[in-house]
Amino acid sequence: MLFSLNLQTPQCSVFALLNAEFLHFLDSSVNTDVFSEALFRTFPEMIEDVEVEVPSVCWNNKPTREKFHSLWEALPTTIAERQRLSDQISQAQDVIVFFNNTQTVLPELEPASLFEACKALTTHLFTRTKDLVQAKSQSNNSIEIHYQSFVRGNNNSHLCPICGTALLSQNRVSVADEDQWRSDYDHVLCKDKYPVYSVHPGNFIPTCHICNSKAKGAKDVLRAQSGQRRTAFYPLPPAQESCEPYISVTPQLSSRGDLVTDSWETPLTSVSISYVNAPAEVLNKIEVWKEIYQVPERVEQHLKANFFTRIASDLQPTNFDDFCQQLQRHTRNTPPDYKQSEWRFWWQKVYEFLGNQNQLYLHDVWLMVEWKQRQSNDADMAHEFS
Repeated sequence: MLFSLNLQTPQCSVFALLNAEFLHFLDSSVNTDVFSEALFRTFPEMIEDVEVEVPSVCWNNKPTREKFHSLWEALPTTIAERQRLSDQISQAQDVIVFFNNTQTVLPELEPASLFEACKALTTHLFTRTKDLVQAKSQSNNSIEIHYQSFVRGNNNSHLCPICGTALLSQNRVSVADEDQWRSDYDHVLCKDKYPVYSVHPGNFIPTCHICNSKAKGAKDVLRAQSGQRRTAFYPLPPAQESCEPYISVTPQLSSRGDLVTDSWETPLTSVSISYVNAPAEVLNKIEVWKEIYQVPERVEQHLKANFFTRIASDLQPTNFDDFCQQLQRHTRNTPPDYKQSEWRFWWQKVYEFLGNQNQLYLHDVWLMVEWKQRQSNDADMAHEFS
């Protein structure tokens, strides 16, 4: 987690509805011998100006009802076993505890037939049922409306809070919230391994496509590849832990000789990202963040590929003295789009590093910046560094 979210960030009511239906179904199934409408809740609806109680979307929608029926058939046969299953899941709804305490017990679905039936149901709820008109009306919400509320609740920022490198999505002018595009929604606990949380409202965070689909996929944030439990950042309120307060970026510039020979377009030999004064418990979570989302690798490649071009574009210095003054100005004040524009956070860390370097180091950087501004030829550069 690069940035923590506003404490007032809302959860999605559609997922709250579907999760509540899932829990209600498990509880109602304990002492029931017949799969029926009675296993589901009812909701008020206005029909011809009269308020009536109508069945849950989970019963009314045939494909969803069939998924619930499959889970029903996979449930334990005795009342005691069904009660234990219902209690196990209903008492493990505060998902944040799993991220901070490796001794907490996660719900287990056994045998495999129960796990697969639950996975099929909750995956269907997430991929299909959430988009039904009745799901939206019974929750008075939609994932599209929730996304817009999420953005507004976080200073109108569409920047991915996981990486700070890409936008979540883009809005269009004069388009209703319901019809705007939205970002990917990441299952913090992946649905393939933790199906009981596939529609839990505290298990979703809008993320950019790269973080969600390219980097994370079905990786398990709570378990290392060895299977050992570990702590990790919980990205939603009330949690406020993040990498942001501790990050320092150190670019390693090639030597003058290397620059003259073959490194003009990729002048950095490496970029080091460190986490200064981070407590041990936060460092452990940072390691998981690095593994799951591969943010440092992405940042290093971007900074190496765009180092002088971006500096020249941002600062637009007219001479070496102006270059140094621009750096000082950039490091004195945090830019307004620090948490809103792609890559801005990471470049600000670069400027903070450069602002603390000596004149000799900065002069080498300036020569490259000036070259980028003039787009000189190879002979000009060789002369500059001779």
